[in-house]
Amino acid sequence: MSDPVSPATESNDLRDAQLEIRQLKETVAALREELENKVFDMQRVEQEARAEGIDEIKQLKDTAAALREEMEQLNFARQKEVQEERAAGNDEITQLKNTIQALRDEMETLKLEKEKELNEAVSAGRDEIQQLKATAARLRQEMEDLNFRHQETVQELNRTRRDEVGELQQAIVTLRRTLEVKSQRGSEARQ
Repeated sequence: MSDPVSPATESNDLRDAQLEIRQLKETVAALREELENKVFDMQRVEQEARAEGIDEIKQLKDTAAALREEMEQLNFARQKEVQEERAAGNDEITQLKNTIQALRDEMETLKLEKEKELNEAVSAGRDEIQQLKATAARLRQEMEDLNFRHQETVQELNRTRRDEVGELQQAIVTLRRTLEVKSQRGSEARQ
């Protein structure tokens, strides 16, 4: 059987229980408030971390965008520089080709002029050679004619000399005979 509990004990127990319940409620309320504060603090820290992450992500995105833009500008500048270099190179190549063509044309013109001068010189040389050959032939003919006339003159002089010598020899013979005859007559006359 159960012990009969007195009403005063029961009222003390009830009060103790109500006090304990109130204390438990206060503890629960305090713990709830502390938990809510912790949750709030955690949410605040999480929001701050998110905000910092979002800021950092935004900064990284901005940095990436700035770097991308700078890279694109550098790439554009490099492509522009390459195009300018190509254009300058093409201009220089065109100028060099034009210079080469001009030099070739000038060289061809000089070559044609030199060939013309050479042909004229060869032609003039041939003409001069022909003239010299004709002059040499004429002089040879004149020399042969002079030689022939000289030989004729020498032969004529030789003939004239021979004739004169012959005449002189005959004159000598005649004079001798005449002298001999005169000498004999003079001897005969002296005798």
